[in-house]
Amino acid sequence: LLAKPKTARANPALRLGLIRRLHVYVSVFVGPSLLFFSLTGTLQTFRIPDQKTAPVLIQKLARVHKDDVFAVKPTRPKRPEPAPGHAAAVKDKAPEAKPPPQRSTTVLKWFFAAISLGVALTTLFGLWMALAHGQRKAVLWLLLAAGAAAPVLILAL
Repeated sequence: LLAKPKTARANPALRLGLIRRLHVYVSVFVGPSLLFFSLTGTLQTFRIPDQKTAPVLIQKLARVHKDDVFAVKPTRPKRPEPAPGHAAAVKDKAPEAKPPPQRSTTVLKWFFAAISLGVALTTLFGLWMALAHGQRKAVLWLLLAAGAAAPVLILAL
């Protein structure tokens, strides 16, 4: 009698190999976006892109992270001056200073920044392992290039 050909259904080891290969392919494709969001998320945690002195590129990347557009946030129009004698004109008080953030808020920001950097680092390790030790290097490099180019091309539409 002829032996039946082994399929992924009949052999759990083949199924696991297929799942592992799909995991590598999907991970290489989404790796560039995961790096982008983890690094820009770290900047967002400390509100760096919201500062007026932040480089324009950082501001634009933050808008991609938050609003899905590659553009500087439009400036708010100035409020018109109230008419003389208007009730709002009487407010001559200096603006109140913001209270300093609570210690727990500061610690939580640093914790999330460390997590974001950890995600970026493990993503880089995963990409390195896939590209250095993967079996189908051409497919992996194409998936990496497609994963990096797709968001750029979509934003350009």
